[in-house]
Amino acid sequence: MRNHNIQEDYVMAIVDNRPMYRAGIKAGVELMRPEFRFSEHDSCTDLLLDGQAAGSAYIMISVKNMSDKAIISNIKKLRLLQETSKIVLYGYQQPILNIIGFFQEKINGYLPDNFTDSELRECMTALAANRIYINMEIAIELMITPRPVRSKKKSVLTLTETKVANLLVRGLSPSRIAKEMDRKISTISTIKSNILRKTQVSNVIDLAQVMQKALKEVSI
Repeated sequence: MRNHNIQEDYVMAIVDNRPMYRAGIKAGVELMRPEFRFSEHDSCTDLLLDGQAAGSAYIMISVKNMSDKAIISNIKKLRLLQETSKIVLYGYQQPILNIIGFFQEKINGYLPDNFTDSELRECMTALAANRIYINMEIAIELMITPRPVRSKKKSVLTLTETKVANLLVRGLSPSRIAKEMDRKISTISTIKSNILRKTQVSNVIDLAQVMQKALKEVSI
């Protein structure tokens, strides 16, 4: 009877369309773990089509020419097949901060494209101890690279909202505005609420200040 635990522990799938890289990884792992068996694949699609290989205990994937969307999609597909596989990515070519998103998708390690035998050994040791791995150089780069600041998207008033805002600032009540615009009072009240929400103010006085500031910025 086959021992599935042994099979899982000592099988590694390598995904890389460069045979020399696959051979290098195999040679490096075999020096440390001669009991390992390997499956080789040119792409994640090939790996996923091989259900048994996709459930390997260790999966190393070259993401050199892969988009972020494709990387995350492949990680999720592999996780559906085998939650406990230790997934290691290497060779990412985009901004280093994006790697954080891959760890959030529960990869177990990352190596640069030109990783050394010692880095591969450190990675395998960390994975065997159920620790995530990233080499020191990249870890330091992640710590010192400033995070991009996401600017808050400004909500733009519609033409109707702009007209109502101008009338409010001029001192007209919602009922008077409703009469002038031939609208229901409830409609004007809703428009007023939307204006205050979009401009992030709570009253007409503050709204007037916001609109005055906007006019100054446009005139500069």
